[in-house]
Amino acid sequence: MKKKKISGGMIQTAGFMAMATLLSKGLGLVRNSMLTAYFGSGMESDAFLTASTLPTTLFDIVIGGVISASFIPVFNSIMSKRGKDDAMKFLNKFVTLILCISALIAVFGIVFSSPLVSLQTNYDGEKHALAARLTAIMFPMLIFTGLAFSFVGLLQSFGEYKIPSLISLVSNLAIILYYVTLGKRFGIYGLAVTMVIAWSLQFLIQIPWIRKFGVKFRFDFKFKDSDIKQTLLLAGPMLVSTWVQPLYSIVNQRFASNIDSAVTYIQQSYQLYIMVVGVFSFVVTNLIFPKLAQAVARDDIGEAKNLTVSSIRAIVLVIAPLMAGFMILSKPISSIIYGYGKMDEEGVTAISMLLKFYSVGMLGLGLNEVLSKAFFSLKDSKTPMRNSVISMVINIALAYVLYKLMSTNGLALAAAGGSVINAALNWICMARKYPDMVTRADVADMLKSVISAAAMGVCVMLIYRAVSGFFTGIIGNIAVCAVCGVSGVIIYGILIVLTGERDIKNLLHRKG
Repeated sequence: MKKKKISGGMIQTAGFMAMATLLSKGLGLVRNSMLTAYFGSGMESDAFLTASTLPTTLFDIVIGGVISASFIPVFNSIMSKRGKDDAMKFLNKFVTLILCISALIAVFGIVFSSPLVSLQTNYDGEKHALAARLTAIMFPMLIFTGLAFSFVGLLQSFGEYKIPSLISLVSNLAIILYYVTLGKRFGIYGLAVTMVIAWSLQFLIQIPWIRKFGVKFRFDFKFKDSDIKQTLLLAGPMLVSTWVQPLYSIVNQRFASNIDSAVTYIQQSYQLYIMVVGVFSFVVTNLIFPKLAQAVARDDIGEAKNLTVSSIRAIVLVIAPLMAGFMILSKPISSIIYGYGKMDEEGVTAISMLLKFYSVGMLGLGLNEVLSKAFFSLKDSKTPMRNSVISMVINIALAYVLYKLMSTNGLALAAAGGSVINAALNWICMARKYPDMVTRADVADMLKSVISAAAMGVCVMLIYRAVSGFFTGIIGNIAVCAVCGVSGVIIYGILIVLTGERDIKNLLHRKG
């Protein structure tokens, strides 16, 4: 299988997406830390985090997979075989369908906000009532979520990756602006309203670029169209395969709600964990997935395999050292992000321990993102569905066992274990389906990255123990992370060069 070089344009786009995503995720951390700084880790923050996750969880369970995975392959197939006009007609039908479903979910969520809170938590009294009221306020944001996600898929299909990578940045800025200007005046209810406004901005900022590509949206309720049927048939297994995280989130919330402030701790640590993996897996999957779909539409399976393997190697190369670093530096990292305002030292320690256990699953989560999208682009949605169901069952079983042994830390470790199992199952199935795709040289490169990351982790741990006693406070934690981080990057860089990992070797050769 002949492997093609990645173009300079792709590298520049990936660089822009990485920077935009990193900035957006950074602002997301600021947004999350401001919640605990303003409201602490008590009733209001627990209720808000429960309420904000309920709409997105229900959205993911009902239609999230349809938008994120089934639209792009079908749209690109129509574009390739029948032309732009037919693709745009399909777009109108698809967006109309998503709007209808999103509106129905929003109405359902508003009407049944109280039972939904009871389903996900064991809250009672004022805490339950507050969570139900906030949930009802935030459910309309699903309508804008459906629109935003649909048109992100459209823009990516036309090769426009920069605007989709900026939409979260805009919404995070809107929420941060609320905290700074109106947070003390309107409190937690104002924050819920701002969330709806922020999600609407994710769609609104795409409108000029949507028009640029000649989109003239018209409502089209002809849902019996063959293309819509194909999308729904493809989407069924995809939906099931995307239920792992949402359903496990419900289980997590249910367990954590038995302990005061535990929902806040577990949500804040989980968001930090997802941010780290998301910066890189988002760039790789969102840049590669449309190209995978286009390659499959051209019946260029060789290129599809090449893109998949390149993505897997990139994920391992970058996330393996981050995983080691976060496991070792979870305490100072958590202190920097959450250790101020109304958040006390006990809360920071709880978040740091959860982050340490979540980090065990970083590599699995990143690999699973790539492998799942690869199956979807190849129009094989049954394999990731089956693997997701298996890992979800194991995940929940682990949660029951580990929660009794380790309290909420067990929930984090169970989530990490589920991610690893899911990735392993997808890897095995991909290897069986395409035995010639991942070569021994590819496996060797990935092992070099993992071994280098492990060796780096040992060195960073020794450095951390040596320097941590000399620094205190926020500035001290920043200094510790800076010293350990820079040292880790240098050590990992040296090790990866010495081991001869091909991606780095080729990069150095081109520069030379």
